[in-house]
Amino acid sequence: MLPDTVTQTLPFLVLVTLGAATLLVALGALRSARRAEEGGESRHELLRDQAERTELLREERKTLIEELELERRERLQAQRRVEQLTREHPHLELERELQRVTEELELEREGRLHNHRERQRLAEELEEERLARSEDQREVERLRLEVGQLVEELEGMEERHAFSKRSKSLWGRLFGARDR
Repeated sequence: MLPDTVTQTLPFLVLVTLGAATLLVALGALRSARRAEEGGESRHELLRDQAERTELLREERKTLIEELELERRERLQAQRRVEQLTREHPHLELERELQRVTEELELEREGRLHNHRERQRLAEELEEERLARSEDQREVERLRLEVGQLVEELEGMEERHAFSKRSKSLWGRLFGARDR
């Protein structure tokens, strides 16, 4: 009886297992589809944002081009007006030239002043360096004199030492000769 029950329930168990496996695969596919959908939606939103930004940049570019064109026209008008005024009033051109020359002279004066300050700074540095060198030279000369004095003292000591040796040997000979 037991084998009959197992044989009767075996197809049912296989069917349940197959159904569970199918259900698990379907759940995995559903999750994957949801993730793909979310990714697609976020990509679509990103593309929509980029399209909006691109449109804003186009509008801004158009506005800037219009502003530049307006400024160019205004500059041309101003230049024409200056030319007209120069023709009508030639002394204005002279005044403008005088102003330009005055500005150039002012720049040259500032340059000379800067150069003068730089020369003063360099002269001060050179003077400090010269003083430092002269102090070093004085120190070197003082040390040379000191070395010369020490050499003289050393020579004097050597002479006294040699004399004292000679005297000792002379006295030694004299006293040694008496003992004989």
